[in-house]
Amino acid sequence: MSVLFLFVSCKQAGDDRGIQSGKELAVTDYDGLKNVLLTGWNTFDVTSISTQVLLPEGLALNLQINDTITGDTLGLMFTGNRVKGSERVWTKAHTPDGSYTDFIVRWRDFGMRVRTHARGDDLYVIVTPADSTVNPGIIRLKCYVLYGREGVISRDGQTIIADLPGKKLTISPSTRFLRITGRHIMEFPMDGQIAYSTASDSLQQIRDLIGKAEKEYMDKKAAYGELADVYDALQNALNWLVIYDNENDRLISPVSRPWSFGWGKGTPGGYVLFCWDNFFAAFMHSVESKELAFNEAIQMCNEIDELGFVPNYSGSFNVKSRDRSQPPVGSMMVREIYLRHPEKWFLEKTFDQLLAWNRWWDENRNLNGYLCWGSDPAASVSGDRRERVQNVHSAASNESGLDNSPMYEDVPFDTISHKIPVGDVGLMSLYVGDCEALVYIANELGRDGEAKELQARADTYREKIKTMWDDGFGLFLNRRLDIDDNSKRISPTNFYALIARAATQEQAERMIQEHFYNPDEFWGEYILPSIARNDPSYTGQDYWRGSIWAPMNFLVYLGMRNYHLPQARKDLALKSRKLLLNEWYGNGWIRENYHAESGGAPSGRSEHFYHWGALLAMIDLMENGNY
Repeated sequence: MSVLFLFVSCKQAGDDRGIQSGKELAVTDYDGLKNVLLTGWNTFDVTSISTQVLLPEGLALNLQINDTITGDTLGLMFTGNRVKGSERVWTKAHTPDGSYTDFIVRWRDFGMRVRTHARGDDLYVIVTPADSTVNPGIIRLKCYVLYGREGVISRDGQTIIADLPGKKLTISPSTRFLRITGRHIMEFPMDGQIAYSTASDSLQQIRDLIGKAEKEYMDKKAAYGELADVYDALQNALNWLVIYDNENDRLISPVSRPWSFGWGKGTPGGYVLFCWDNFFAAFMHSVESKELAFNEAIQMCNEIDELGFVPNYSGSFNVKSRDRSQPPVGSMMVREIYLRHPEKWFLEKTFDQLLAWNRWWDENRNLNGYLCWGSDPAASVSGDRRERVQNVHSAASNESGLDNSPMYEDVPFDTISHKIPVGDVGLMSLYVGDCEALVYIANELGRDGEAKELQARADTYREKIKTMWDDGFGLFLNRRLDIDDNSKRISPTNFYALIARAATQEQAERMIQEHFYNPDEFWGEYILPSIARNDPSYTGQDYWRGSIWAPMNFLVYLGMRNYHLPQARKDLALKSRKLLLNEWYGNGWIRENYHAESGGAPSGRSEHFYHWGALLAMIDLMENGNY
């Protein structure tokens, strides 16, 4: 194996900004949080994980592989790229603050491992190319300034100089390299050990610094014992997806890099956020980084200001679903984050926004006392074709988050009420959970009037859910309002009644014994399928027509915690761990969804690297007292 070392140094005294591992920073408002997060080196550029970006200056260092036989260059590297013949990435480590990262990439005959350590304005990189006798190739380091920021890149002998506002950075090799081209590209051979550093730093110093950062990460991982790999998968799933959105000057955690690349039309700050997906990401960040957890929840709550609700999707160029929202999990996740990191400024920042969204559901999705999924007529603001899909069945189904679920496929959409006329157990239960989370937050903030208002709504909808119990079937069932009958097309959302505490202990036990453990419905080697196995539309895959989805498992687990169901909780946690680690060990993937029979890749749609797959890890951590 050959090793390439790179050190980037900023010659500016007393500048040690950014989140540092193990360092508590006093943040008392959003401005302070933003100042902390938008500082230092990290994999902020959505277009490639091989690009390290320094904020706020926008200096980018992009590692590339050049095929010397064909002349082709791999300049952009993605987690979970599904394009045929594209690069294959295995992520190995990523701290929340970017102080240590580690990944492996294979492309054609080439491979390399990249490890980095960031400390303030200083960046250290070690690249270990895989041995290749057929096509040694070239490693290129391209230096440039992103986001239209000020800066000049130049060559000074054997170094590249970045003149930035208030500072100067020097990128210099310490051993053999091929050339510097165009003043901003260094080229290195892949056939031997090559080291780079500032003039005053030795190869051994660089090794020691990166080795220390790696050890800190591995020690933290090891502290989780038998759940070490669960923790590792969680951190990789989240931290490789933290990017900088220059359009809005913020950090965000989109669901996947390929999706954001497409929505952003290939721009370095492109993104797409999804409502419940990103509230879950905020919650998962709270395991290791309160800063990223607070920030992600705040960014999602800020979406409420324009529309009164969090849109289903919000992407680059002001593209939003102005007709619909998605499952109301935000307040529950904000409460959980606060319980782990009890800072009241965070609640004060988000409460009124979440309260507005809570009121929106009651005012806009109530039909005969039930809550139903819907899609309202809405004018397109951006002109994007996706915004024009509204006031139709598919859009309302997308509001459920269960896009092609068989639960709604035979129910006609009502264009007058703008709803699918199904009183939905899942939605109503999540709404009660939302109300009660906001009651807790209101009490913390001394908002007595709002607390009473919210408790009254919670009680009203809980009582309505109780009427949806089918004693002969042993489950809370959706109500077909168009034909005034119960629907026996069931999914894990029918268990969400446990979140609302609508079931008695006896009813909860029946639900678990007769349905959760029923192999004809939800039990099996891999659980929980997104529609019962005996449903005529069940495929075991094809998105929400049978694939296993981590958020469903997670929400069912949250409901179980409200009752004495110790064995079911344990079984769900263990099976969720197995599902997560099989793909993590085998392919380095955290899937958007999983095949319900094989536990692997569905033949239909499933992103390889999608952060909410790590909710499977959260179930295990919570069940074992690690959260």
